[in-house]
Amino acid sequence: MNSTILRGKGIVVTRPRAQAGEMLTLLEAQGARAILFPAVEIEAPENWQSLDDALHRLVAYDWVIFSSRNAVAFALSRLQSRNLSWPVGPRIAAVGRETAKALREFGLQVDLVPRRFSSEGLLESPELLDVRGQRIALFAGDQGRELLEKTLDERGAITDQVLCYRRRLPGTNPTPLLHAWARGELDAVTVTSPEIFNNFYQMVGGLGQRWLKNTPIIAISPLTAEAVTTVGLPAPWIAPEASTAGMLAALTVWAQGLAPAP
Repeated sequence: MNSTILRGKGIVVTRPRAQAGEMLTLLEAQGARAILFPAVEIEAPENWQSLDDALHRLVAYDWVIFSSRNAVAFALSRLQSRNLSWPVGPRIAAVGRETAKALREFGLQVDLVPRRFSSEGLLESPELLDVRGQRIALFAGDQGRELLEKTLDERGAITDQVLCYRRRLPGTNPTPLLHAWARGELDAVTVTSPEIFNNFYQMVGGLGQRWLKNTPIIAISPLTAEAVTTVGLPAPWIAPEASTAGMLAALTVWAQGLAPAP
């Protein structure tokens, strides 16, 4: 990567504050002006029952699938706080590289990470094509996609959706961001999920929504890109893989003056 191509560029990072550190550090290392504006807040579930029940019967599962780093953090922190340990038996799958990294940081072996970092990619994995009669726990947050549960059920698995955390629209005042935007200090906006984009679009109001028509957007996946174009904005640049490295690669393509891939 050209280490100077992002120098001086104002890049908005919309990830939750607790997960934005790596992106902010890498952008700043490239000389960019990283602007943190979290478009979602991650909180503990209102009720721990779903997670506690699943943690106490982990040994009964054939597979445990983690949908995100948030699911890892809340589930395994809860496991430790209850003085429980991960049993021998259930295999572990992660939807993406960063989720797998978080699991390994907790000392767990990850048995399956799809080549394509997404729910669709996971469902393409040979290990999950024939799951008839298998018990599978899906560790996720609220308001998530139903694709994994629906498809695995159709394949004959017995699935449990386990609520690990909840998402909330932040109450952040967008005025400082809008002022920076008006001064020409925002060069691009990064979005890492459809929900984050939709929240950001709501948070910046009518003025920001108009400015977004002429502000480059970098999306982490085709699904996130679809959320952008659904509201009538131009097609964004899409990361070649759903990871921080992929986002930086897409930012580099944009900074080189190349058009988004069709």
